[in-house]
Amino acid sequence: MNATQRTILFLIADTGAGHRSAANAISNAIRNISQREQEEWLARNAHVAAIQSTEEARPGQLTSGVATTTSQLPPTTYRIEIVDVFEEYSRFPLREAVKLYGPTIRYNPRLYGGVFHISNHEETVLAGNALTAPLILNGLLRLITTIQPDVIVSIHPLLNHVTVRALRELGLSIPFLTVVTDLVSIHQSWFAEDVTGYVVPTEQAKELYLKRGLDPARVKVLGMPIDPKYTLPTESKEALRHKFGLEPGLPVVLLVGGGDGAGGLQTSVRAISQARLPVQMLVVTGRNRHLYARLQRTRSSLHVPTKIFGFVQNMPELMRASDVIVTKAGPGTICEALACDLPIILSGYIPGQEEGNVDFVTQNNVGILALHPTTLVNELRRLLKPGSSELHERLQNTRKLSRVKASFDIANYILSHLPTEGQEGLWQSASWQERQHRITSRLRSAIRIHRLRARLPKPLWKSPVIRGLRRLRLRHISN
Repeated sequence: MNATQRTILFLIADTGAGHRSAANAISNAIRNISQREQEEWLARNAHVAAIQSTEEARPGQLTSGVATTTSQLPPTTYRIEIVDVFEEYSRFPLREAVKLYGPTIRYNPRLYGGVFHISNHEETVLAGNALTAPLILNGLLRLITTIQPDVIVSIHPLLNHVTVRALRELGLSIPFLTVVTDLVSIHQSWFAEDVTGYVVPTEQAKELYLKRGLDPARVKVLGMPIDPKYTLPTESKEALRHKFGLEPGLPVVLLVGGGDGAGGLQTSVRAISQARLPVQMLVVTGRNRHLYARLQRTRSSLHVPTKIFGFVQNMPELMRASDVIVTKAGPGTICEALACDLPIILSGYIPGQEEGNVDFVTQNNVGILALHPTTLVNELRRLLKPGSSELHERLQNTRKLSRVKASFDIANYILSHLPTEGQEGLWQSASWQERQHRITSRLRSAIRIHRLRARLPKPLWKSPVIRGLRRLRLRHISN
């Protein structure tokens, strides 16, 4: 007996680490759900097989009345594809323009904030999509027809309008869902008509959705997707501190700069050290190797005990070993901290995009914004003094606000849009078999090129001869 397989396509762009992290969190939740379904099916069949064996060994006796046939089909399995659409399927100059996001928020965040606010209007979004769609539409059509997904999930604001257009051109009713990964400051580009369903993290985000005049029945407030490992138990705080070689009885401050190690991390470390606070620090620099090396060189001169980490996979343990977190206002880190009952001090934010995250933290009284080192030091003194009522209140608020199982809720919502067991998939339907004969020769050529690339060894595909032929063919296709 063969299980039915359904394909889920996640559309992302690696502008920062948050979009891929959200896609990974949801896909991990789907895998956990699938594994549980498989285990339950095997257990049921093992139970039925045991009853069959017992009753066969007692011929002539009445059966127990329990069904003695195994469960029908194995549970559905899921093929998950996570694709950076701009990197892999867009054309110049769009592909290169998207790469400016990281350097801009790091070196000129005010410029980014200005662009965010200027472009945050429906008319501007529609005009921008009209300009950029020709640079990505054919690639997106090629991606969809090659992967042949049963459901498509967008986790990036710039991919929603063009995906709606691509599905319209294909003439297929593939469920298209959008998971919004900004807490409060939701850019207009997130919202597009004809999206099958929206998942938003907060009630404030839902209000912005409704203000756009979109269908209220298509939006769900399910929280921010964070990795399912945050739902798993860890060792006690004391055991974790021993594991990381921390001093017993001394408060622990966790300093995080997001996946790219930004957000004034070095300034915060220096301020805590110079104030000689009675604390110890865990510092996570993420992918910022230069900052990691710089802090390692200066660690011996710091006036408080400090452990330095690069990019880590055990963030739940680091958070649960700590008493407070100092971080930039990234939505993922905020929600992970809430899942670990960790009060928050925000050391910075991206103008425009993360301004609402600051309001979310401060208005719910789970943390404060401390842009100046003096504010940071004074807040740590208040929070970490013995018997702090402020710390107790914030801990209570984090527990009320946390949605630790959001990834599973979102995963189940996505799975609910798949064809039911035994139902024919769209790509096997007669309508697609007829439709594919009518797609343009240009698109068929692009699909053939992509499938050829998938079959060729990478060294051969990157050879000068193949690359030259590919450039000639793509030039013909684009004309």
